[in-house]
Amino acid sequence: MPKTQHILKYPQDREEIIRFVKRHHYSRRCPGVWQFVFSMKNEKGKIQAVLMYGPAPYPTVARAFVRDPNHIKHHIWQSRMVGAGITSAELDNLIELANNYLYENDYWWVHTLTSYTESRIDTAMRLVCKGFTGHVYQRTDAKYLGLAGRKALQGFLIDGHPVHKRKGAVNLTKKNIREYYPDAQDIRFIMGGKKQRWVYILAKTDAEYEYRRACMAYTIQEYQVLRQPLLLIQLITLMHLILEQDNSQIKEGQLVPNT
Repeated sequence: MPKTQHILKYPQDREEIIRFVKRHHYSRRCPGVWQFVFSMKNEKGKIQAVLMYGPAPYPTVARAFVRDPNHIKHHIWQSRMVGAGITSAELDNLIELANNYLYENDYWWVHTLTSYTESRIDTAMRLVCKGFTGHVYQRTDAKYLGLAGRKALQGFLIDGHPVHKRKGAVNLTKKNIREYYPDAQDIRFIMGGKKQRWVYILAKTDAEYEYRRACMAYTIQEYQVLRQPLLLIQLITLMHLILEQDNSQIKEGQLVPNT
C-alpha cells in the first residue's frame, strides 16, 4: 500500500506531529503552534514526513521580506521539514503538494532559512549534525536569496550551563536575560553562524512570477555549491589523504573520514 499525503490545519494530529518532529528533527524541538502541516504516512498510518508552515517567528522577518507592507499577508514561513524513511522523490512530491495548496490559498512566497552547521543546546552545547547545504531547496526550484546579514543568538552560557534562547512561551534575549536569571554571576551569548535564505515563489504564469519576484525586498542570487564550507572541508581532507598516500581511507572514490 503506497504512502498517503495529508493536509492538516492546526490543531489536527497535533500531539502525533509534535512527537514525530521532536524525535527526528536535529534540534529535538517543535513549534507549539502552526498554521498548516503537510504530512506523509505509511501503510500503518504512521507519520514519515512533515512540512510545517505558519507566520514568521518574528514580525520583522516578514516586514523585511516585502517591499509593500500590504503584501505581508501573502508571506508564509516554513518552520520545519522533517522526513524519516522516505525517498527524495516522495519528499519532493510532498513539497509540490504544499506549494500548490498554499498558492491556491493566496500565498505568494514560502520563506525559510538553512544553516551550514547547526547545534543543539540541552545539557551540553554540541554539534549534532553536519549542517544543511540547501540541496533539497535547490533541487525543488526554490530561489537562493543570499546569507542572512547577521549572526543569530542561539542561547546563553549561564554560569557555565548552556541555556536555549526559547524556554516554553518565553523568548530569552540579550535585554531580558537578567530578568529570568537575576542571580547569575556570568552570562555569555552563544551566537550561531550566518544562515542561507530560500524562497519558493508561488506562481502559475510568467507574469505572475515576475510580479511576485519584484515585490520581494531581496534579490535572487546565484547559488555557488562549491562555496559550501562542508564540501570544501571534505575536499581539503581528501587532498590530505592523497598527499599522505593513505589509500586505505579511499574506497571506490568515496571519502571515509577518520573517526
